[in-house]
Order: sequence, then structure tokens, then C-alpha cells
Amino acid sequence: MAELLDVFVGRQPIFDKEMQLFAYELLFRGNQQDNHAVILGGDSASAQVMLNAFGDIGLQDVVGEHKAFINFTEGLLNPEYQSFFPRKHIVIEVLEDVKVTPQLIHSLKQLRDKGFTIALDDYVFNPELEVLEDFADIIKVDIMEVGAKALIQHTAKLKAKGIRLLAEKVETSNQFEYCKKLGFDYFQGYFFAKPKIIQGKRLPTNQLSVVNLLSSVYDPDIDMRKLSELISRDVTLSQKLLKFASGTSRGNHAVTSIHDAVMRFGLERLKSWTSMLVLSGVDDKPIELFKTALTRAKFCELVGAKIRDYSIDTYFTVGLFSSLDAVMDSDMGELLDKLSLSDEVKNALLNFEGSLGKTMKAVCGIEHGLTDFDPPGELSATEMSSLYLQAMQFAESVEM
Repeated sequence: MAELLDVFVGRQPIFDKEMQLFAYELLFRGNQQDNHAVILGGDSASAQVMLNAFGDIGLQDVVGEHKAFINFTEGLLNPEYQSFFPRKHIVIEVLEDVKVTPQLIHSLKQLRDKGFTIALDDYVFNPELEVLEDFADIIKVDIMEVGAKALIQHTAKLKAKGIRLLAEKVETSNQFEYCKKLGFDYFQGYFFAKPKIIQGKRLPTNQLSVVNLLSSVYDPDIDMRKLSELISRDVTLSQKLLKFASGTSRGNHAVTSIHDAVMRFGLERLKSWTSMLVLSGVDDKPIELFKTALTRAKFCELVGAKIRDYSIDTYFTVGLFSSLDAVMDSDMGELLDKLSLSDEVKNALLNFEGSLGKTMKAVCGIEHGLTDFDPPGELSATEMSSLYLQAMQFAESVEM
């Protein structure tokens, strides 16, 4: 049997005015000894927190009936991940270093429309972030960074908007009483409790199983029964899915099988969950590798939308998996032999065959400044350059 691995989640309580427990903030921790954040790629750290809490330790064991505040980078706010998040169980903390972009505003609006609770983290009243106040249910104010005059002024303004306020880094009784008088609703800091490390166990993840699942959930012809069978063949994936489904299911309806869990998840949520599994285990690879894969995937998708001989999902998959050998440190042919991809996709990746292969050859050529390739469809060089620029902009917009 595979050896179990240790997993850790930092947990710091958040209290209300009566010093009753309101929620917990969950923090990334790499081990039991170091009770401070280990700097990873932001997306990966948040993904690991969620997977450890929801799929390994179990959300009930981490926060009980309380909500979990979790840091979200701009990348994790993208719509492709939103189906993963259980809106009744989490508060989305938008980090203080986000850049206000149309994509960010769109993501926050979608999350609000879906009923998520949104908090702004470490807020210090930066005028550039003021537009985000319209999407915030809770604003966490770093009282150590904000002067007394600014704290009084901005507290009144935010309370007038109906926003609940959370005082961060409360370290003394006097600070607690002062913030309470100003109208703060919630409180967090060393005066109440330092973060506590929660430890659990998990089975090691088979990367190939995860990639195989990733290819399957994006297969337009896949059905839910086949997905259930695929997950059932891997004990780690089965365990993660069942624990997640059990911890976030509505009511008291027990999960009866892998297929039951799959059906409760639905395809869109399975896509998000699988993407999170991939994202949580890629810290040993350079970010540019993933940006290249994402650029290729988007370029292929845009070309596919014009050619229309295969679905855009198929085109996207070809581009996404074009860097699979580098991600997995394995031979592409050997990897594809173990994945349930269509022959057209495999031949495009291995031999640049068909319109899918032409598209892959084109994007690789553009990357190297070449022009002597057979263009897919009847697209001109100008059109392909424009599509590649759009794909690059898309990849750059995703925070990694």
C-alpha cells in the first residue's frame, strides 16, 4: 500500500463583537514546525489549502460548521475555477495586491451573482482599489497599517455602504475595544489566537491519473458514467472526491458511490476540481512553461473557432497538452499511449497531422519567429499574428 503523506493547513479564528467564534481563516503551511507562510506561487498555495481542507483532512474537521476565509489570487477568481468553490462554506478573500482589470471586475460580479461572500484582504484604503468596495460583503482592515485618523474616516464611509468590517492584527485589549467602538463587526489577531496548524494525511497523487482525468473532463463526447469509472480506478482520486462531496453536500444525504459523487458534482465542477488538482502540484516547474501551454491552448481554440472542423474544446486540448512531456518529464509518445485521447489529437501532438496538427505547427513556428509553415485553414499570416497576440494577452491575464 502507498505510504500516506502529511498535509497541513494553518487555521486562525475570527471572532465577533461578543468574542464568539465567527469563522476561521485558512492559511498555507508546509509543515508542522514552521507556523508561517511558505512562499509559493499564489495560485498553487491557495489550491493546496482548499484541496487539503476539503479533500484530505475534511472541511468538517477543519472548521466545523463555521465558514472558511481563503486567500484568492486573481488567477483563481477566473470563471474556469468558480464551479469548484462551495459557496456556502467559504469566504473569498481578494488579495490586496490584485490589479483592477475588466477581467477581475467581471469575475467578482459573477461570484456575487452566484451568491458567494467576498472579502477584501489587508485593506489599506488604496484609491485604486476603491472600485472593489462595490463587490465586498466584508472588508478586512489592517489596523497596524492604517493611521487613527484614516481609520475613523474610512470606517464611517464603509459602514454607510452596508459593508461589514473585520479588524486584522488586533494584538491588545485596547485595540479590540477601540475597533469595536468604531463599528467593526469582526476581529482577528494575536490578541485572540495565533494560527494553529491542523495536520492530516493523504494518499500520494498519481500525476498521470490527474492528467488523464483532465483530458477526459474536456472530451466533448465523455459521459458521466465513464468519468465515474475513470475516477474509481484511482484510489486517491476516489478518496479526494468522496471526502469533498461528503463535506460540501447539501442536507444529510450520504454519498453512496463514486458515481453518486460525480453526478452531484456535475461536469463543470469536475473540470474545476481537476484543474485545481493539477494546479496544486506544479510548483517545481517554471511559470513560463504553463503560460506557453495556455497561450498555445488559447491560440488553437481561436483558430478552431474559425475553421470549425473540430470542437474548440478539441483545439484547446491539443494546445494545452503540447507541453505535457515537459510538465511530466516523460516522453510524449509514452504519455499519450496512456491517455484516452482521440487519434486525431494524438497524431496532431506527435506528428502535426491534420488541421489540428497544422495549428500546432503554426503556433510553434510563431513562437520561434518562423513563417514557412502551412497555415491552418485559409488563415493569413496577419490573421494568425492577431490570434496569437490575443492568446498571449489571455495567458498574461491569468495570474500564476
